[in-house]
Amino acid sequence: MRPWTAQSSSSSQEDWCNGMCIYPILELVIEGSCCIKGGNLVNRDQFIKGGLLTTKIFLNAAGFLRISQDSDMRVVKNRHADDDVQDPLDDTRIHPEDYELARKMATDALELDEEDVHDEHPSHVVSLIMQDEDNEKKLNELNLDEFAVNMFEANEDRKRHTLNVIRSELLKPFSEQRAPFPTLGDWDVLTMLSGETLRTLRAGLIISVQVTRIKDNFVSVRLDSGIEGMINAQYLADHAPVDPKVVVKKGQSIPGVVIQVKIDLAQDQFFVELSSRPSDVAAGDINFRRVKHDDNWNHQQYDRDVDMQARKKRAEVDKTRRVIKHPNFHNFNSSQAEAYLDKQQRGDVVIRPSSKGIDHLAVTWKVDDKLYQHIGLWRCFLSKIAGFTDVH
Repeated sequence: MRPWTAQSSSSSQEDWCNGMCIYPILELVIEGSCCIKGGNLVNRDQFIKGGLLTTKIFLNAAGFLRISQDSDMRVVKNRHADDDVQDPLDDTRIHPEDYELARKMATDALELDEEDVHDEHPSHVVSLIMQDEDNEKKLNELNLDEFAVNMFEANEDRKRHTLNVIRSELLKPFSEQRAPFPTLGDWDVLTMLSGETLRTLRAGLIISVQVTRIKDNFVSVRLDSGIEGMINAQYLADHAPVDPKVVVKKGQSIPGVVIQVKIDLAQDQFFVELSSRPSDVAAGDINFRRVKHDDNWNHQQYDRDVDMQARKKRAEVDKTRRVIKHPNFHNFNSSQAEAYLDKQQRGDVVIRPSSKGIDHLAVTWKVDDKLYQHIGLWRCFLSKIAGFTDVH
């Protein structure tokens, strides 16, 4: 949405303003020229006081009505003494409902007290912060998150996004916020039309193509994505000379190695040159499809994690499959064993499955209150435990 700039009745206006077309705007300007002294709109309040807009329309369109500041006009200390006083906030996207927030942010950024600006124009601090050489640094030092939380706790106002808008407008009023439109490259156009990218269509890859036309010196093919391709007669077979009509047939699907991707955006031409020689196809394209390893990948940690996951999976399987007859055996993990022994006497133990596999058991021993020791046992020691019977 482009803003409507109110300067004078003879100035050129934007075509649109918040859904209002050019003709009501021109009528508004002509009417405003008759009602406002000198034919100029000095501030946004005059849209209401001059009867140019209704309250609802003004509230909906206020942020798009830009009142450019006149350097020749001076800001008086008391705005209410004269209605024809300009306000720097009228030259921003900030809505009049949020003017007090903008003034508060400017005051805090300049580290001023309300007494310091009591006799000044309400937006005098806004002019100061907008003209300050270090305004970006000072505004970025404000804790807008805390400010937004306090406003929500006090009045349940959700103003976090509004605070960001105010900060941006105080730094660069009505600046272009849209990212520059990038010029599309050849591959960008090809990707939008076919879905092919540099990863899916590059020299060395083997793809499947369909023969669409056979000539004496070449064969026309079509890729699955719809891109046209060509195979020269010398790339149809390992031996020469080659008659394309003998090697392939129309409608046949054959594998081909990408030799070159030719893109001519100016001529609107996209085609691929391929080779279907058995020797080229037999070599494969694994070296071209292989993903480059990350140099920062921690292979040792990866191996440990894989081993741990495998042990946990084996433990879950063994836990349901294994039966052990012993009064102290319980299907607990370490946390469950400690919770169980918390109500037992010192020296009591729990024999439980081990995450290391079926050849291991774990023993949790209550040494003292809130003090436990976990011991791992090999299978060769299991028979020495009194009353122990391992049944599979």
